[in-house]
Amino acid sequence: MTLTLRNLAMTSILALGVGATPALADCHGDWDTNQDTMLDQTEYGAAYGENEWFGEADIDDDTYLSEAEYSTGLYGSYDSDQDGLFTEEEQQVGFRATEDYGVWDSDADLSLTEDEFGAGFGESGMFNEWDADRDGLLSEDEFGTSVYGGYDTDRSGFLEETEVGASCDDYGEEGFWDF
Repeated sequence: MTLTLRNLAMTSILALGVGATPALADCHGDWDTNQDTMLDQTEYGAAYGENEWFGEADIDDDTYLSEAEYSTGLYGSYDSDQDGLFTEEEQQVGFRATEDYGVWDSDADLSLTEDEFGAGFGESGMFNEWDADRDGLLSEDEFGTSVYGGYDTDRSGFLEETEVGASCDDYGEEGFWDF
């Protein structure tokens, strides 16, 4: 089972079977400014800035993420107990199980160090995919657009039903974006 690398950085656990209205009411209801029970890119972009992940990952405070800052930020989010190892248990919460996890585990100890994660992430090409202007840095707009695109799995231009549920899980207490 191969992970689409685009979803690696955005999706922790897909919440299947959650209806759009309850999901929006529970976590993103105030984001839905036109009250159509879906989130479009504009609504999401205007509101997602409440999440401090980008600023926390921007170690040098230059308002951009280098590939190293992005990789370090992701690793820190996945290593939820902050013990320096991204374990199998954290993998189940941090993103869907994937063959990539085992491939990146160069010493085969069933956990990833930050170096192993960084090497695997670098080879994935995901950062370059997100860097729309190809300047070697992610702006907050590029980041937000790519995060939104990761949740919009059906590429409809709207987050609906299960897509909103996945986003709610990630923004909720102890979710991927919770700091």
